[in-house]
Amino acid sequence: MGRIVARAIEIGFGTTSTVVGENNGKPIIKTFPSIANPIDKNRIADVDSGLSKRKVIEVDIDGQIYEVGDQAHLAATESSRVLNDDNVNQPQYHALLKGALYMSFDDTIDVLALGLPLNHLNKSDELKALAEGEHHFPTVNRTVTVKKVIVIPQPVAGLVAYANSLTQADYDSEFSDSKVVCIDAGYLTVDVATSHGLALIERKSGAVPNGFSTVLEDIKPSLAKAFNLSSVGNDLIDQAFWKTPGVLKVRGKRYPFPVCKGQTVDGKSTPVTYDVRTNISGATGLASNYIRNIVGDGSDIDLFVLFGGPINSYAPSIKAAYPDNEVVILDDHLTTVVNGLYFAAKRAAMKLQ
Repeated sequence: MGRIVARAIEIGFGTTSTVVGENNGKPIIKTFPSIANPIDKNRIADVDSGLSKRKVIEVDIDGQIYEVGDQAHLAATESSRVLNDDNVNQPQYHALLKGALYMSFDDTIDVLALGLPLNHLNKSDELKALAEGEHHFPTVNRTVTVKKVIVIPQPVAGLVAYANSLTQADYDSEFSDSKVVCIDAGYLTVDVATSHGLALIERKSGAVPNGFSTVLEDIKPSLAKAFNLSSVGNDLIDQAFWKTPGVLKVRGKRYPFPVCKGQTVDGKSTPVTYDVRTNISGATGLASNYIRNIVGDGSDIDLFVLFGGPINSYAPSIKAAYPDNEVVILDDHLTTVVNGLYFAAKRAAMKLQ
């Protein structure tokens, strides 16, 4: 049998991460905004005339063209995102999946691992049906074929990634017999997976409905008042957490974040003042309370492993809820899940050889 190709895709509300290839056994990961814009081909042709072409991929979903990729956000609206619990059935979700497949270096994928939040696992069969088979890209005369799909809960994929990062000695001596809580902070939910080694303990696992969207919503009124605006967009605030950490850009000016005491980042005087630290800690503290309801007081837990794009905002509240437990924030927390999915796909692919 020839080379077996294993790939992985994680479609989150904020970003989509996909393993496009591998280098020396390690995954090559590409991450792009989870935005899929329905476009009018004629309008796009007019707009792009004489201008630099944006870095996007065009995919056809049931006759409607969507653009996804690095610069899809330049023409995005709120409807360009997948917003609800029925996301697997949304055309935007399909467009993100198809766009991620297009980025793969290979035209045939033997095993594709996909992730779902714990409270969406009932969509696994629908997701498999969506992803398995042939995906056509007629404009470039290309077809990507997916032979087999496996679906894994996102926090469990994070657990796999963490376990894979350990040396064999550490795995055998510490991890294999430890109780570990993996916490995956997402936009809509915070997922919690408790395990004994790699064995999931379902009664201590679940989804907390206080994802990062609640943090943003709690911050918006204070910032709107400070800037004398009717509202401040979620994307604008979100960027101050991850794209330009500690800097909020409004009306072309840069303000310190989460606290502004009347000076811009450049040291210029401004009437704008705000302090949204209480808003952040309040929203994340509520999530930590829900986590305690699922996990318990932590007396039987050996380790907490934290990951997910906005996890740094949740970490202080989680550490405060479990002050006597070891809490680890993974360095690659944005791509932890897709890493774990990839390792799971590789393991499944080995069984095909």
